[in-house]
Amino acid sequence: MAGFFSLFVNALSLVPVGRTDGGRISQGLFGRSGSQAVSFASLAFLLILGFTQSDLLLFYFAFVVFFQSELEIPMRNEVDDVPVTTASVAALAGFLTLLTLIPMG
Repeated sequence: MAGFFSLFVNALSLVPVGRTDGGRISQGLFGRSGSQAVSFASLAFLLILGFTQSDLLLFYFAFVVFFQSELEIPMRNEVDDVPVTTASVAALAGFLTLLTLIPMG
């Protein structure tokens, strides 16, 4: 039980919205405009899963919207390309996040 709870908390941290770890990863991969599109899609997905699967996801949606959705401070170096290995690790983390959050029902 504790192991699943730990996976769940870490998966919520990797959802690509706002100033969470996943939001920073998506900003690094897709830039500011791409990150906003991914954030919107992730928030919509969280809202749908919150209404259909688990109230915890709905609570996390509300938490992110009210407390984590501020804009990031611009970085000095936002124009470097992301290496393929880094992008593949980010894709793997996103896949593991989906595997953890989807079967909440």
